[in-house]
Amino acid sequence: MQTERIRVGVIGCGTVAQIMHLPYLRDLSDHFEIAALGDLSPGLLDHVGERYAVPASRRFTDHRALLDTDVDAVLVLSGGSHAPQVLAAAEAGKHVFVEKPLCFTLREADLIDKAVARAGVCLMVGYMKRFDPGFRWGQRLVGAVDDARFIQIDTLHPSEDQYIDIHGVRRFDDVPREVARREHRVAEELLDEAVGAVSDALRFVYHDVFLGSMVHDINALRALVGAPEDVLFTDIWPPDSRFPSVNTVLRHSGELRTSYTWTYLDHVRDYFEEIAVFSPTQRVRIQFPSPFLKHWPTPVVAQSMEDGAHVEKRVQVSYDEAFREELRAFHSCVTEGAPVLTDVQDARADIALLQQVFARSGVRGLGGEAARYR
Repeated sequence: MQTERIRVGVIGCGTVAQIMHLPYLRDLSDHFEIAALGDLSPGLLDHVGERYAVPASRRFTDHRALLDTDVDAVLVLSGGSHAPQVLAAAEAGKHVFVEKPLCFTLREADLIDKAVARAGVCLMVGYMKRFDPGFRWGQRLVGAVDDARFIQIDTLHPSEDQYIDIHGVRRFDDVPREVARREHRVAEELLDEAVGAVSDALRFVYHDVFLGSMVHDINALRALVGAPEDVLFTDIWPPDSRFPSVNTVLRHSGELRTSYTWTYLDHVRDYFEEIAVFSPTQRVRIQFPSPFLKHWPTPVVAQSMEDGAHVEKRVQVSYDEAFREELRAFHSCVTEGAPVLTDVQDARADIALLQQVFARSGVRGLGGEAARYR
């Protein structure tokens, strides 16, 4: 049976597009055709367009012009809030794959939800960990754990450049100044709406650390054990640093608690990310590799007692790449009507929880949507 091929436009040709999405779209050429490209940088458009044989007439610095073409779907991979591109795509009747974060505010998420429902299109948010074979194996093990008592999430985040440089990512400093100013102004207005007049460093923490990185673990946590009922504590330190650490404690139903520590440790090139679920009789550890390394497995470690002996089982499920698997899942959603695992409501729940985590830190000057959680 021949696979239906989707014509896709890629909006945003930066780091994640160059490392992951564009190469895997090409690898999955029986599923996808890269039919158009969009980016604010003309130089980057030309570089990527030549590499992926996209004609100059199909390269656009305005995403609205790309949406006027005959593409079936778009991948929204640009920086900042993705709401403008996603809303325009839905209104144009295009299916949408959008990288996390979906947007910066709950208001935007609600607008997107309504637009997608009205247009009858498929929208999938790019939480690649949910499609990781190792995570799915660990998810089954966690589902069988009796009396989960404690969850520990740790992320030790080194400098991204140490990983990005090995992929030969290209950047061009040619975005028109007025366009760059407009994009910055829009982002600042949305941050005002989300968290209010906090310091520039804390605004960075919200959009880059919380929505850019922690959102993955929050989404995975909810998939494993459901949403927490409350945020008991958050500390962000140093409070005005561009190299922050975050610790938060979440309360679930019953006796279950989650302690989550995210810290930026720039120099040592050893990315570490683990979600560990503990009960009196079982322990399950899901250990993610750097998201910038391809085809590295996600080991799962299961510990228990058998006949009085401590038994540890370490499983490496597959070398299948999570980014590739989520694109295959998106194709199934569009062509077969398969359920969307990571939809608008899933992403909205992450934003709401992270706003609550942010608010519990006692940030001075906190306003906007997050202030409701004070």
